[in-house]
Amino acid sequence: MVDRNKAMNRKTFESAESASPMLTRLIAGVLSGHPETVFNYNEFEKIGLALLNRLPVSVARAVVRLQFRRTALSPLEAEKLQVEQLIAARLADYNGVDGTFDTILVGCAMGGATAHLAAVLGAPFLPQPFILGLRGGSPEDEVPPHLALTSRVAERILDRNPEVMAIGHFDPIHDGWLTRVVSHLRLKLIDLPRGYRVFLQNKLKLGGTIVYLDCGARWLHYELGSRHVYQIGGWGGISPKEFIEGSERIDHALVESGSKHRGGWGILGQEPVEGPESEWGSEPGLDQALEVFAREQGYGFERISFDDPQGFSRLAFLAHEELYRRQDREAEGVVVETFTQHDPQLVLSAGLLPLWLIFNTTDSREFLETQSQFFPRGKPVYFSGLVTLSRTPDMVPWEGWAQALEGFSWTSIGARPSRYPEDLISLWRWSERLRDLAPPIEAVKPSTLPLSALLDLIPQV
Repeated sequence: MVDRNKAMNRKTFESAESASPMLTRLIAGVLSGHPETVFNYNEFEKIGLALLNRLPVSVARAVVRLQFRRTALSPLEAEKLQVEQLIAARLADYNGVDGTFDTILVGCAMGGATAHLAAVLGAPFLPQPFILGLRGGSPEDEVPPHLALTSRVAERILDRNPEVMAIGHFDPIHDGWLTRVVSHLRLKLIDLPRGYRVFLQNKLKLGGTIVYLDCGARWLHYELGSRHVYQIGGWGGISPKEFIEGSERIDHALVESGSKHRGGWGILGQEPVEGPESEWGSEPGLDQALEVFAREQGYGFERISFDDPQGFSRLAFLAHEELYRRQDREAEGVVVETFTQHDPQLVLSAGLLPLWLIFNTTDSREFLETQSQFFPRGKPVYFSGLVTLSRTPDMVPWEGWAQALEGFSWTSIGARPSRYPEDLISLWRWSERLRDLAPPIEAVKPSTLPLSALLDLIPQV
């Protein structure tokens, strides 16, 4: 088991909302038999969040914003960052995991989709992206302050770390409550770092397979250098063009949030070009390095590719369905998870089928509607509505989720309807509710799905 004292004493560089540390910690918990949760709140933090939940949302948002600013990374400290520090922190999550593996996943950190794929295979996961939350934002929701801060830090990091590229990511709609005090800078590996090489050599069985999760999600961005781009907006129900040009509904959202900005956002004098999306898209380079490494070391190499990140969620759903079929039993139900609300250990132990949604936006509702036809009839559906402090033009109202699940016997385990989406206590209570409603069932063999079986499912996605 991971030594919690040592873990807590490690320097934290990545943002609190980064998918990569959540994933490696959760997956390590599955592999070690010591389950983890996405958010490890202590009792004092839970009491504080419960008290905030009783206050007006504007007050809660302001308090949480201040806390994020307080814990954000100092830009001066970020400028000194060595990428191997990020690598070492993620690998340290696996210190309590014994043995070697037939398969190791590398690549896109797609929240619950990646977590469930790794769990059903019984495989570690090594992320390509890392996100830094820098102290200092854009108080007036304008590009220049955010661009200046992220660019300065990116230039210093890139000078010393040739194995990464940098993406300044400014989303004043989905993250508007936070971007006024914190600026996000994402780093992505474009080569295979030494730490990953050593881990693969030590943990992958002779003849084992490296699986690269390759997401082709695309977005408009501005090219600032050979390894440096800048993205405005993010995945959801608002297009890249609308973020740049602005719209009536964006202006309305800005008015509601108290912002004086109107219209879209861009970099004066530059035209955006299409490239990999910051949060979900894969950057080339790491995949080629992995393929060469696999060939040199005698490992297999497989690539799982989807243009839409939701393809990986669909594959994870099918993989659990196939595992239960091989165990000669039916799934006990379906859990619909959203963004950071996912629990791979709980899903497997309760015999559930997971459907992970990217966010609480219209595109995720559309995905849910297309996938609900595959839900087993007569089985319960547990819906975990997202807890967030953002109210966006593309947010699905509670009634929209209820309509999408009409005809099913479903239970809300996430944000409660009366507090959706700002129900802070549901940040941890959603998994407690699921555990109460879907307790663990008797373990059945096989406990994991062979990689070959997973690959056979891809044409069904």
